[in-house]
Amino acid sequence: MPDFGILGQPYAEPLRSSIGVNRRREWVILSALLTRPNAFISMNTLIDAMWGDGPPRTAREQVMNCLGSIRRAIASSCAGDVRLDRVRDGYVFGIEAERIDHVVFSRLCAEAESAKALGRPESSRGLYERALALWRGGVYDGLDVPSFASHAAVLEEQRAIAAEEYFALSIATGHGSGVIPHLLRHVGEHPLRERGVALLMSALHDEGRTHDAHAVYARLVRRLGEGLAVGPGREVRQILDMILDSTVSVPAPRADELSGAEMSTRT
Repeated sequence: MPDFGILGQPYAEPLRSSIGVNRRREWVILSALLTRPNAFISMNTLIDAMWGDGPPRTAREQVMNCLGSIRRAIASSCAGDVRLDRVRDGYVFGIEAERIDHVVFSRLCAEAESAKALGRPESSRGLYERALALWRGGVYDGLDVPSFASHAAVLEEQRAIAAEEYFALSIATGHGSGVIPHLLRHVGEHPLRERGVALLMSALHDEGRTHDAHAVYARLVRRLGEGLAVGPGREVRQILDMILDSTVSVPAPRADELSGAEMSTRT
């Protein structure tokens, strides 16, 4: 397991005893560094992470104090393995990237996609499962930092896509019944993501719970109508038609069946 991370409450296992858990400013700065490991981060970026548009006159000094605390923690806990170097008017957090959870998550997802493209669904499913297991909560859980919002949104979208790929592969490889509880939670958290709904409908139908699959579809129709004044997309309707036609087997929807426009407007 990676010993640094932001996929949940930010953590840095080697530094935990030195920094503690209640020193918010240090964790904001450290989270900014973990977001872009081995890359230049300007002092202005760190100040913005701490205070946004209203930094105090002593902002630079306060950030420097936090960085000093982090540097001392590194020196006492993982000297040689991790570096915090001053570079012009900024810093570089030097670390083996594989020690950071969101880096490992992205790598595993890429490997899972490659395995699927090579026709190895079980291997792909296992890689997605490992990637999703890295998540311990929402990104930067416990830190309300507006400047982190865009990166958090990207990671959360990647998480949702990875989950849906995992569900689709599970259904396709005969593990559909085991993921129904996870699919129910996923759809509850993302009620307008049509691929998740279509996957849940397919899994329920495969388990003989066709009535429940119809109810899931009806719930989507109501939510789309009330929230966006639109109806379900073509792919979800096709899954419903296949369920209604009991002579046709219902395949798990593929990610590429949803167009880019549908993915962006229906999440």
